[in-house]
Amino acid sequence: MSARRFLPVFVIPAFVLAACSSGDLVAPETTAQASASAPNLDSARVERILDSIQDTLNTADSSRDPALLQARLEGGALRMRADQYAAAKATNTEVSKLIVNEGSVAVSNSNDWPRVIVNVSNPDRTSLPVIAFAVQEDARSQYKLLGWARALGGAQFQLDNMEKGSAPLSADAQGYVKTPKEALQGYVDMLNSGNAGNDQYSGDDFARRYLQDAKSLNDAVQAAGNVQAHAEVSDEFPIVGVQLVDGSSLVVASFTYTQTYQRTVARSTMRLGGTTAALAEGDDDTVKGKATATYVATVLLHIPKSGSDSQVISVVGAERALGSVVKDDNAGNPDQR
Repeated sequence: MSARRFLPVFVIPAFVLAACSSGDLVAPETTAQASASAPNLDSARVERILDSIQDTLNTADSSRDPALLQARLEGGALRMRADQYAAAKATNTEVSKLIVNEGSVAVSNSNDWPRVIVNVSNPDRTSLPVIAFAVQEDARSQYKLLGWARALGGAQFQLDNMEKGSAPLSADAQGYVKTPKEALQGYVDMLNSGNAGNDQYSGDDFARRYLQDAKSLNDAVQAAGNVQAHAEVSDEFPIVGVQLVDGSSLVVASFTYTQTYQRTVARSTMRLGGTTAALAEGDDDTVKGKATATYVATVLLHIPKSGSDSQVISVVGAERALGSVVKDDNAGNPDQR
């Protein structure tokens, strides 16, 4: 492991996405009060754990074999990386490098489980930081990478230092404007309503892109049919978080969404493009009836504590991957009517 920093407080400053390639990650020194609970891990053990996860990633990346990920990845992280492998194979491209063992770290300080390591890395300084969560589900389990996401523009939060540790949070953690599970469901409901923000959620770049992608695709195929997007929460993906310095929470959560292409105009032509076409079965990129592209998305939710001045939840990080495209030539095929 290189460039490991254990800082009293980690701050991701506001970013302008268009200028992120030249911005530095700033981590000012501040003083934090001592915690009644000691952190679960010291720096040496954190290094060993994150190095092991990184080794697993590197080995699996070399062959793009998702089975090799299972020793050290689970939940949204496992699904995300497996889907990235599928897309890389279909397009004959390299999978993007993921670094989880460089940067700044916070660890949980609870006597209970799950226990959490949060790593914030920005290894090449030319892209937005990646925030990764590794989780130990119980005393007999290894720490596994549960989810990661890149910081969005304007993201800002403070993690407690290694000496103090951070309180870990489960999906049903109380004391916040919503539990983590409720916050994810509310965000998905917002996307499905066609809004990028509302009175409970601030607008964010991921939501805007999600909606714009659906609109652009729908506009492109309107002569032949339509494209509809739909997001859905899945029990397949555990939700965890940590308490931040100000008492709010930072939560990592994953969900799936689909873009469904439906041809509705007889004798028309609807085509898939790019990675969507590459992942579809066979060599024919046309949609005769219906085609469903399925994505996995991971978001970092910043959830205020109950009674705080701001009661608005924000998404401060996001990542997505397209993993499968399924065509059904008979579903709603207008030529068969």
